[in-house]
Amino acid sequence: MKLLHKGWIFCIIAILLLTSCSGGAEVLPLVSANDPQRRFEFSMPEGWEGVNEGEITTYTPSNYDSSEEALRVLLFLSPTNTLDAEQHIDTAEPMIKDFLSSYLDETYEIIDQGEIRVDKYPALKLDFAKPYQDSYMLGQVVITAMPGVVVILLGTGSQAEWEAFEPTFRAMLKDFHLISAYTPTPPQS
Repeated sequence: MKLLHKGWIFCIIAILLLTSCSGGAEVLPLVSANDPQRRFEFSMPEGWEGVNEGEITTYTPSNYDSSEEALRVLLFLSPTNTLDAEQHIDTAEPMIKDFLSSYLDETYEIIDQGEIRVDKYPALKLDFAKPYQDSYMLGQVVITAMPGVVVILLGTGSQAEWEAFEPTFRAMLKDFHLISAYTPTPPQS
């Protein structure tokens, strides 16, 4: 009887701990983030700014200071100009490597990985971290497998900021919808 009583107490404590851990981070209110080229629909947190520079759109809070630990979300979108799977992979691979090496240095380590869906397409999700001062830099990169286009979403920030922001990042991923990106290259004569 005492063992059963201890089991119930343990279960109640575990539930209370899990409930208190999951309730800390809330999803920020999201607003439409317009793509000037009309390639996708996306949402960003209210009060954030989006700056488009070619294939990369950077979303940041209004108090963004460009420091390494500042919270930000990057969206990379570039057509591969093919629906052929092998050609798409051959074209996409160097794009992905170049993008990631530009924003994540070799000190970051992958701490978790999984598969998710973005706009109904399969995607690879990688959580990463690196020591930074007395804490860590954390983030997540999501690489999608959409026909004819490379789409990468990358979010980073200091440990405290990222952990509070991660539910909002997940909501942003859910709001992403590809409108048009595939533009076939005309045959060369």
